[in-house]
Parts: sequence; C-alpha cells; structure tokens
Amino acid sequence: MPEIKNTFLKSKMNKDLDARIIPNGEYRDAQNINISRSEGADVGDLENILSNNQLTSLRNSILDLEVSKFNVLYPGNPVAKGSVTLDNLEVIGFFMDTSKDSIYLFLTDYTDSSSDQLSNFAPANLITFSGSPAVGTLQYQGAACYIVSYNLITNTSLVLVSGNFLNFSKTHTIINVNVIENLLFWTDNYNQPRKINLDKASSASSLNGSWETWFNTNGVTMANTNPYYYNEDHISVSKFAPYECFKFLNSSNNGTLISKSEQFLPPHIIAGSVGNIGVGAVFIFISGEYSTGASNSDIKIGDQLVVLAPFNSTDSTPTTTVTQENEKYTITSIDPPSGNKTKIGFTLATTKIIDSDTKLAIQRLNPDYDINYTGDVNLLKDKFAKFSYRFKYDDDEYSLMAPFTQAAFIPEQFGCFINEDEQNALESGVVSFMENMVDNVKLNVTLPYVGNEMSEKLKVKELQILVKNSDELAVRVIDEINVNDLGSTTNYEYNYLSSKAIKTLPEAELIRVSDQVPVRALTQEVVGNRVVYGNFIDTHSSLEKIDYQLQHSGKPFTNTINNQTGLPQNIITRELPLHTLKQNRSYQVGIVLFDRYGRASSVTLNEFNNVASGSKNSTIYVPYESSSNNSVKDFGKILQFNLNEAIPGSSSVAGYPGLYSTTNPLGYYTYRIVVKQQEQSYYNVYTPGAIAGNLSWNVATEDKATSLTSTKTSRLPTFSSIDSISMLNLFGDNINKVPRELNEVNGNDTTFGSETLLYNRVNPRYDLGAGGDYNTQSQVSKKGEEVISIEPFRNLGEWTTTKGDLYPSGDTNTDPQPWYPYFTSGADDKIYNFHDIFYNAQSNPFIATIETNFRIGATPSFATPGSQGGIENSWRDLGVFETKPTTSALDIYYETSTSGTIEDLNANYLSSGLPLGLKDSAGNNTVLGQDLQYIQTEGLSVGQDATLSFNLVDTTGAIVNTISKVESLEVVDGNGNNRNNDFNISPAIGVSSTSWKIITNNKFVFTSNANVDANFTFIVKFTDTSNSGPGATPLFSNTTLSFSNCMLQNLNPVFTAGPDANIPLINIKNDPNIIFYINPLSATFPSISQTNVIVNNGSSFTFPHLGSVEQLNFAIINNPSASSDYNTDPDGNELDPAGLFEIVINNQPSSSLGHFINGYLLRTNGSSFVSKIRNAFDKNYGPITYKYDLILLAIDANGTGLVTESNSFKGEIFIPRFYDGY
Repeated sequence: MPEIKNTFLKSKMNKDLDARIIPNGEYRDAQNINISRSEGADVGDLENILSNNQLTSLRNSILDLEVSKFNVLYPGNPVAKGSVTLDNLEVIGFFMDTSKDSIYLFLTDYTDSSSDQLSNFAPANLITFSGSPAVGTLQYQGAACYIVSYNLITNTSLVLVSGNFLNFSKTHTIINVNVIENLLFWTDNYNQPRKINLDKASSASSLNGSWETWFNTNGVTMANTNPYYYNEDHISVSKFAPYECFKFLNSSNNGTLISKSEQFLPPHIIAGSVGNIGVGAVFIFISGEYSTGASNSDIKIGDQLVVLAPFNSTDSTPTTTVTQENEKYTITSIDPPSGNKTKIGFTLATTKIIDSDTKLAIQRLNPDYDINYTGDVNLLKDKFAKFSYRFKYDDDEYSLMAPFTQAAFIPEQFGCFINEDEQNALESGVVSFMENMVDNVKLNVTLPYVGNEMSEKLKVKELQILVKNSDELAVRVIDEINVNDLGSTTNYEYNYLSSKAIKTLPEAELIRVSDQVPVRALTQEVVGNRVVYGNFIDTHSSLEKIDYQLQHSGKPFTNTINNQTGLPQNIITRELPLHTLKQNRSYQVGIVLFDRYGRASSVTLNEFNNVASGSKNSTIYVPYESSSNNSVKDFGKILQFNLNEAIPGSSSVAGYPGLYSTTNPLGYYTYRIVVKQQEQSYYNVYTPGAIAGNLSWNVATEDKATSLTSTKTSRLPTFSSIDSISMLNLFGDNINKVPRELNEVNGNDTTFGSETLLYNRVNPRYDLGAGGDYNTQSQVSKKGEEVISIEPFRNLGEWTTTKGDLYPSGDTNTDPQPWYPYFTSGADDKIYNFHDIFYNAQSNPFIATIETNFRIGATPSFATPGSQGGIENSWRDLGVFETKPTTSALDIYYETSTSGTIEDLNANYLSSGLPLGLKDSAGNNTVLGQDLQYIQTEGLSVGQDATLSFNLVDTTGAIVNTISKVESLEVVDGNGNNRNNDFNISPAIGVSSTSWKIITNNKFVFTSNANVDANFTFIVKFTDTSNSGPGATPLFSNTTLSFSNCMLQNLNPVFTAGPDANIPLINIKNDPNIIFYINPLSATFPSISQTNVIVNNGSSFTFPHLGSVEQLNFAIINNPSASSDYNTDPDGNELDPAGLFEIVINNQPSSSLGHFINGYLLRTNGSSFVSKIRNAFDKNYGPITYKYDLILLAIDANGTGLVTESNSFKGEIFIPRFYDGY
C-alpha cells in the first residue's frame, strides 16, 4: 500500500543544546506524546496519547481452537472453554499492518533447551485432561505455537496458523516481518524463511492439521474443515521440489516410446522365394525354417510380405504380370516349415508372377498403430527431446524442474541396416534411417501424493509438462494440467501426442537450480517489492565421502525378477531399448543430496581410501568393446552405481542436516546421480570401404616409352605397409568431419594434414578367398588412427587421369600397358576392363591416408585375367570411423534421470533384513559376484553334499540371521534340461533354518559333455518364518536367489583289478592271441588263464554292466622301466605297441580306442603283428620269440578326460617259423 510521509522541521527533540537556549518549537524531553497525523489543521501537532489498555488476551480465539480439537477427539465428552489452561504462552514477534488496521502476533510457550538452542524441534501438540472430561482441566503437554491476527477496528482476533510444525522458540524472537500485498513473510534465524497468504489463512478454519492426521490414523472422522496451513510444505518460502523423473514405462512395465503412425514394424525377416509362383497362386515358399503358431513366433498371420527386389528386376522391359519392387501382401496362413523352406499364404490370389530368388521381407503389424492418430508424426523426427515437469502453486509460484528424462529417441528400423541401407550409406556417407521413429510418448510419473489430493497436501494447482531439445537451450511448456485432473492414484500418465509447445520459459528459469532461499536468515527486508535476506546460511554441509561401486555392463536381456527391486532385470532395456553408454570415455560419477525444497549438497564422491580398489573408484573408463556380441541381444551398455553403505542420518561434518523427517524438515530428502563426462561431441564418418596399404606409383623417367617394361602390371599402382597404413575416400559431409589443417599453407598446396584422430569401429575387410566380402566390428585401437595426409585423388599420380587409355605412355608400338587398374577378358585376354580402386574416383574425391595398428580395409588385386571384384574389393563394404571427441572446458556434473528418495535408496539397497544373495562357509559370496564352492564329484553317492553350507546375505554381504524356509528348489543343466530329481536341499523344503546345502539324489558320471550336461544352476525360493502367529507378515516371501557355474568334478579311473604282472607264453599257432579281458560281461570268449582286468571310471556307479554311459577308453604303452630286451628288435630299437596289439570290443576287431559296450579285450593285432615282428627282426623267417612289457591306460570322458595307468604286465609271444604257416 502507498504511504504518505511528512517531514517536520520543528516539534522535535533537542538534546544537544542547553535547556536555557532551546529554540521555540523544540523540546528536551517528552513522555506519552504523539505527533498528530490527522487530516485537519492540527496535523503535526504534539498531542498526548492515551495510556495502555488491554484490548484482548487472545484467549478466546485460542481456547476456541483447543476446545474444538478436544471435542473432535472425544465427541462424547465435550468440555467448556473455561476448563482449558495455556500456561507460559508469550508473544515472540509481531507486525503492525497499518493498511489493514491489524496486528499479527507470533506466540509460543516452547523453549529450545539444546546446547546450541537449534537442535530440538517443538514437540507435537497434545492435550490431556485429568478427572472427568466434563469437569476436568485440559493441559498442553507439547508445544503451543500460533500466528494470530488482531483487528483494531473490530476488536476481534483470529488464529491464522497453529501447530507445533511452526517450531517457534522463545530463544529466537521474530523481529523481521514484512507484508507484500497479502503475503506475510517472516524469519527467525531458527527455521527457514516462511510466508503465508493472509487471505487464505483467514478464510479457513485453523483446526490443526497434525491433529487431523492423528485423528484419521485412529479412525476418527474430522468434524471440522482443515486449516489451510498445517505443515512445513505449506508455509516455507522455498517450495517442495519434485524429484521423480518421468519414466518411459507404463504400469505394466512396458516401454512407452512408440510409433502410432507406422502400420508395420521394420522387416524382421529377409529371405528369397523358393520356386516360381505363377499367376493366381495364393501361397509362396520362402527359404529358411521359421517358427509359426505361437504369440512370439517368427511369422504370424497378419504379417506383411513385401517384395524388395524381384529376381528379374534388371529386365529392361518388366511386364505387369511380374511382381515389382515394394508390392505388398498380407499373410493369411503359415504351414510348418520343412526342407529349409516355409510356406506362406496370401490375402488374395496374386495376379503377378513371383520368380524364384525374389528378395522378400516380412514385417509385423505394429501393435500401437492408430489409423486415426492426430499427432504431428514429423515433429520429433530430427529431435532428441527430453521431458520434465514442474508444479505451479496456489500463490502462482513455480517449483524447480524435476530431473529431465533421457532423450525420447528410437532410430527408425531400430537402428538396423536393412536391405540396401548399407550400400546407400556407402555411396552417400549418410545413414538415412537415423531419424526418430517415436511419434507418441506416454510420460509416467509417481506423484508424491494422490493426484487429486496434491492441491490439499502441497497447495499445487497445476502441473506443467516441459520439453527440451538437445540442440536448444530453451525449455518449453507443452501442456498445463489442472491438479484435479491428475486422477485418484499416485501414478499419473501424460499422453504426449507430438504437439508443439504452447510457450517458452523465460531465460531466468533455465538457470534456476534452486530457489536461493536461505536455510536460516537473521534479517529480512523488502526492497522494490522483493524480499531480501541478510546474515544468512544458504546451504547445508555435505558428506565428505560415501562408499559405492561403479561398474559398466551390457543392458540386461532377460525377464528374471530382480530380488532387490521386484522388477524385471531388463526393466531399463524395456524403457530405453537402444540407449547406450558411449565407449572410450571416462565417467566420474557422484551423488547429490537434496532437501525437500531443492537445496543441494555438493557432489559427494567415493571414499578416497577405496580409490585403489578399482570398482570403488569415482571414475570409471569404458573401453571400446572389440568382441562380437550377439546383436539380437545387445541393447547397449549401462553404468551401474551400487551403494555400499546407507546415507547416514548424522555426521561429524558441521552443518550436516541429517535426513528428512517431520521433526527435521530440512534434512536431506532425495538424491540424484550425477556424471561428469567432458568428452563431448564427435562425428561418425561413413566411408566406402578403405584400402589397406600405402599406394605408390613408379614415376616415369624422361623417356616414358623406353622406361616401360614388358610386364603388363609394371606401371600399375602398388601397395605396401598393408597392416599399418590405410587410405580412405572422403566426400560429402565427411570432408567437414575430417577437416584439412589449413594453417601454414599457401595457395599452391594441394596436400594437407589433419589434426583429427579417427577410431575404426567397423572394419570394411574384404576377403575374396574366404567366400566374399564382409565388414566386421573392429578391434579398435585405444591409440586411434592418425590422419597423415589429405589430398585429391588426382594427386596420387598421372595414372589417375588415364582410365580407359591403353597407351598412356604414348608408345603404341607395344602391347597395351595401361596405368589405370584393369583386368582382361575375352578371347586371348584382348578386352581391357577398367575399374576404380576408390569409389567414384572420377569425381576426384579427397583421399585421406591414416596410420593404423592393424589392417583396415582390403588391398586391390590386379590379377590378369582377373575380375572387377578384385579391383574394387576395397570399397565393396561400408566402413565406419569415429572422430576423437571434443573436450569440454566446463568442469561440471550433468544430472542423470536416476533419482529418488533417500528413504527408498536406503531401504531398497541396504536393508539387512532382505536377502539378496548367498554366502557359503568358505566365504564365497554371490553378492560380491563370486560363485559358491561346488564340491560334487562323480564319486559321490546319493545323499552326499554337493555344496558347502550356505546362508542368506543382504546387499552388503552380511549374513541375514532371519529364520526362513525353502519354498522350492529348481535345477537346470547347461542344456536347459530340468534336473530337479537329481538333487535335494537340506534341511528339506518347508523346514525352517538359517543355513542350507545341496545334496545329491542320484549318481553321476563325468562325460565328454560334462561342461554342459553336468553344469548346473540352482534356483531357490526362500520365505521368512521368523514372524509367527496368526496374521503375521513375513519379512520376505518367495525371494528367488540363484547360483550357477556348478560343474561336476571328474575323478581318475580306478583299476579295481589290474593285469597279471606275468602273462603266460602265447603261441600264435596254437593259443588264443588274447592277453586279457577288460570289464567282461560274460564268459563267452575263449578261455584264458589270466585274471580279468576291472576298471571303474571314478563314478559311484557299479561297473561294469552300465553300457556306453561310462565313456571309458583304453590304450597301451610300453613300460618305460622295461628291461632292454623287452619291446625292442634285435638292434635295441623300441617298437610301438599300437601297431602290434589292439583293444577290441567283444570278439570283434575295433580301433585301439573304443567305447565300453560289452567289455574289451587286449590281443595281438592278428597277421599284422606277425608281419611287423618279422620285418623288425630283419625279415627273419625262422621262429621268433617277442618279449613285451606294457602298461594299460584307462581314459575317461571318451578319451578326453583323466588318465590312469595300470601296473605293468609282461610276457612272451612265440611265432613259429614261416614254413609252418606263420
């Protein structure tokens, strides 16, 4: 309100002069006087003032309030106002509003008795009574805090605000109060600065909201209207700051970045037709076998068949009866595949001929397609839009902006090269489909309160939806939602229809990261309609460090439920399917804490004592990934931030505010993860291949004609250093992406350097001998590839201008000797075919020469006769290079979309009562990424331990001592087969315990495929049983934990009965040539006197009689300790036993290594034995006695496993003379 001020020269106090000489109109002392401010002639006159009279004790207003509270609490026992006492209530501040003839008073009976007179919070308002309520006396047991207005004209008082949330204290008087229009501002250097709207406070009942909360909690319905102000959120100058980021996920956890304008999704199958389909056909065969019938099958009814490239599309005169490019048919039937082809039916009989080997694509119907969609389908095509929101409050103030989302971007075709896309990118240097396919975004957020209660709980009247594009600084408003339209749940979804913004926020709003309202302020004043604070504390103190871990990993692909969050592990992949972490970058990650009103801490980094521990560092480097992942399951990489300790409620750091509660309203309430990454913009350079090698050309002498040799290729370009030099073709926008260095050059220079560093991401290798051209993910050098030079193609030598010239030297008296790459064909190789080694070389593109650490690209081949492919092999495939990013000089952290309440963070990640992993008795802990020790060997019988005992552990790795039971045990092997019947858990399912172990329920054999067949994953569900009794709620229920890499261990084969040490003499002519039997099943063999050899492969199964499961193989070797006259010829040369003896199955010849079926036997190798012995004995045709000393080897796992040697056995074999038939 305007004020009129008058200045008077007289009628003033004068203490300077002696009382005898004071001028007329001045005085030395005065009491109980006032200067008249009337509108009459006596204005400015001194007049006596009346003595003080008590106008009111404010008792009636306050007691009316308190009695009303009590009568709501005890509706059957009303009390009178006179029975209430309020002792020690004092006025600690006031403000005289002359424009309204009102006084505003601040009252309390509370005194903060803490040592710093700041630490305690006013206790809750509680009224008790003694004796009968009707005659008893009500007495405050907590703090009485009020803001009361008194009108001097009407002589009435009104309680504007009451409740302990005001937190007044007699130790801090309120002497700084101002009114701007209808807003009352005050500060007390005890709480944060506050304000109320006088009109709204006056028009509402002042029944205390904290009482309302207590009443409703106890099932008592309030009989009075709520007061307008009843908590700190309502009266603070700084407003509640939203912290939840919009999510691109709906309530079913499905992604909401969708396209509603595209009827079909990009092709997911491209195949050729099989066989010719004539006019009138209603089906076609496509190559390949595809799943059908199921909801997730490869081909479904309703999919679209698209002709990409007719087989005869190169015909000069295509007919109307032959199918043409981009013709489309709807699939109406699919037959089960067979013979590497699948039969597909059409909607209508086609009137076209579809030739064999026509290239076809299959597209799935877009489930989100809306034929009536009204959104602007092109608005987001070239934009990386991020979304946020903010609240508009009842006094037309705005909150801070919530964190922005990630960019709402999914590239067309899901970022995949389809059909001719790669060739188009090669020829243009542009990836044309790298545009946004998203034209509809459903923005989901969890509100702090039920939507239609936001007005009451937070005094919010509007939700503003904001958008910011990556190439703009402006933040725009796309919609304003009335709070009453937010619904009756905390989950709100806004359907963004790609509509244009309705207005742009002022520039000042873009840099408003906080409300700049102090935590505490001693003074305040109004200057130019602005509130100014002085002698203030503006920020909270921050934690010095916090313990967390950083990791980078691929985005999860599976739907397995995360034990911590209860959400699918691939939740981030569902929300952001193709967003990824940029590689070859360093990221410094920290956490920022916020109070409820948006005041932020400094960035808190990792505990510096943990820097040496790798993953506990605050900075993490993400290298280029050179391995070739399965692109179907590769959705990009993410950073993982794992907190290892709770955000503390207290700290030794002075000024640390603790964590939020109703009695600590300025404690830290939310968190946000921030990242500093200074390597910013970069380019992708798409090149038509690359030449591997440094091109050189023999410069002609003065006499060109005589300098030529008779070799046709003598003047063709040559290539060297193919593993360390490559050459790239730069044209189009690539010239700007790899700019030439133009400093220190003159107008005649045509060869330039470049300061651009390249990283090869896709290597355009071409290997004609390996079956054709291909490009592949590059191994990527951390060093990168330096650009040595950039020059026009024609600078590479005179040969570049001689395409088609058979006699570039001018000598036509010789055979043609072109300088330009060519190959010959036709009769006698007389036809010369010229081709370019660089794409579109005749346009004289720039050629960049780069240094490499490995071969990039391919080297042209000039074989004669040769082929076009040999010359052009260096640019047949797309190459992709990445430029070194620019480094920002701004040393700042960027806010991510990861945020939430500290309470949830501590509860979800650090609750010691929630099992998140397992730890065995050897200390192996799955929470730390370790495998449990698996001790099962193939020698274990039924009921023996396969694991050590293990316990439940929480996220910190600490053992959870809660008693719980196992609900179920599931076991699968590496093939995905169910192996539940092979194992049990002890204690048994349903029995409560604190530790468990896996025990066997079968016998096992280690086979050649054991790394898959006997590699087990155990999945166990646990339920807490510590809370017993009817209606008791378990701390956790059906919590699924798993551990894997549990592989059966092999044991050596065991000889339970070895060979006899001395084998009787065998006469080849008269005796069976069997030395002994191995694991015989029956006595069906010729009888011998030797003991049977019995071998077990180490399993607990009883052998023999098991068939092929045992997988034992056998071999024989010479005994290395044998005497010199054993295993040798007359000259002392050692003979190989493998050719002299054989191990066979049953009585049938076999290889020296054979599967166990019905037993084995060791015998001499028939006539081969005799012939080899005679040859070894210098073709001695007389009688020979051969002395052997051997060892039998038992090898399990089909000859790939462990080996056990038998004892040695020796004997003699007699061979009669040759004339006796031997």
